[in-house]
Amino acid sequence: MRHASLWPFVLAALAFRLLAGLSSTFWSEDERQVYLIGLRAFARGEWPWFGADVVWTGGQLPGALQGLLVGGPLALWPVPEAPFVLLNVLSAGTLALLAWYCTRRYPDLPAWLVWGSLFTLPWTLNFSTQIINTSYILPGAVVFFVGFFEATPTLRAGLLRSSIAWALMGAGLLTLVQIHMSWVLLPPYVLFAALDTLRREPRRIATRMLAFAAGAAVPGSLLLPTLVRFGPWAGGVDRVIELHPQPVSAFLEIVARFLSFTAFETNRFLGLHTGERLLFLWRQPWVVPFVALTTLVGLAQPIAMAIAGFLPADRSAEWRRIRRLVAATLLWIYASFFFSVRGPLAHAFYAVLPVAVLYACCCWRAYGSPRLARVAAVTLAAGLVMHAGLFLDRLPRRSLYVDRPLVQAAISAGNDRFLGDRRDSLQEAHDPRPRAIDPVPDVNAYLQAEATTDLEVTSVTWSPVIRGRVSRLIVSVRNRSEAAAWLDIRYVADYRGADGRVVATREGIIKVVLQPGSTRTWDDLTDGLAPAGATNATLRIVGAEKCIPATTTSAPDRASA
Repeated sequence: MRHASLWPFVLAALAFRLLAGLSSTFWSEDERQVYLIGLRAFARGEWPWFGADVVWTGGQLPGALQGLLVGGPLALWPVPEAPFVLLNVLSAGTLALLAWYCTRRYPDLPAWLVWGSLFTLPWTLNFSTQIINTSYILPGAVVFFVGFFEATPTLRAGLLRSSIAWALMGAGLLTLVQIHMSWVLLPPYVLFAALDTLRREPRRIATRMLAFAAGAAVPGSLLLPTLVRFGPWAGGVDRVIELHPQPVSAFLEIVARFLSFTAFETNRFLGLHTGERLLFLWRQPWVVPFVALTTLVGLAQPIAMAIAGFLPADRSAEWRRIRRLVAATLLWIYASFFFSVRGPLAHAFYAVLPVAVLYACCCWRAYGSPRLARVAAVTLAAGLVMHAGLFLDRLPRRSLYVDRPLVQAAISAGNDRFLGDRRDSLQEAHDPRPRAIDPVPDVNAYLQAEATTDLEVTSVTWSPVIRGRVSRLIVSVRNRSEAAAWLDIRYVADYRGADGRVVATREGIIKVVLQPGSTRTWDDLTDGLAPAGATNATLRIVGAEKCIPATTTSAPDRASA
């Protein structure tokens, strides 16, 4: 694949990735809250002092970058898709940078394999295209690690000037500081690059530090106002530090998840649980063979990569350097979770994906053969088909297009509260009272509205599918309120046996905004596998989040879960 022929591929990949983002989950709390950071800044003309919430500690990431990445595109093009376009341009651009770097560093690798994999791997396709702060990790991480690879004399391949590499490291680090708490994994890499430079090129360390500072100053300029106004511990991010010794099994989980970043890991992205995955395959049976192939390869890939780390198939200095880098990275991730309030979830160290990519390139070189190349080509094609089926399935059920008119109304009216209130962790007490701009005819009725009173289940049908294995619910809910809209509708499903006794009780959330006086129906709502012995199910509403009703929407009266 010559560089002149890359532009059609990049543009086609960008379009495919944009489809991935626009069809992804939009109405879940985390995605909606990140969108609201930028929407609120745009709608109210406010400076976004803080970014995403650190939910588990009640803090927020300091800095305006996240809010500007979502709100800035709305100011230029006031349509709901604008933030998706910018995110996908950023992620596709930085993936192109990483692919270029890998093919230049390892020119014996097929370019189609490197470029095709990076743009269509489940991790980069699902977590770099949708509006959630985890998706914004990839651009900063790629910039940081491409800089690190070339800033460190031991690892340098001579593809970038050292001053540019150090500037990229600084820019990547200060970008991630404002995006995700996984930024804490990166400073040791900067320290290692500095020590390695001191050891091999001591006279150049000062200019390298200046280049690092220059790169950091660009995104750092969006962080500094928050630190000046609220102090060095703005957002309470220090509360994430808490001693939690990790078992050896956690290290093995980290290794498996690290290797899966560059593999076709499908299970994670087909659904939140087995019931959702099976229901997806039931609705889209034509993708089953493609899912089966990619799943099989996705299971074999990490195993083969782990074995490659112990094989003397390639005794080159490059192979030894990359293996040592990977080993140090895995040990560092494991050690870092001793001081984290959360366990070693994969997205918590997604920032080191470029290290996994470099290791994958070495593995591809070690295992390279025409037969494996053909398997890789078939797998890439199958992955494209599988994801296309996934996008088509999600689009009418979970995406922005479940109720795009509501999002457009919020943008056009300049009222972010149409999509709910921001989860401001720094705010001591949330004030539910409408502002003057909020179109609430009766303020008292709005304040007194209760979800369990306003929301009525008008019909529920339980029909387990796939030989009775998967619980499938068709539910209609009516909002009887005239003053309040409701979102994140929480329900309890009671499953009963033939004798009328409850055999199982499950909780779930219907993720949509239900306007006053409207009724909506959700098809294929599932909360898992069918409980043993259940013959019927009933559903009751136990709560919801109140939000300002929109006055200019034309939302559909049917939706899919």
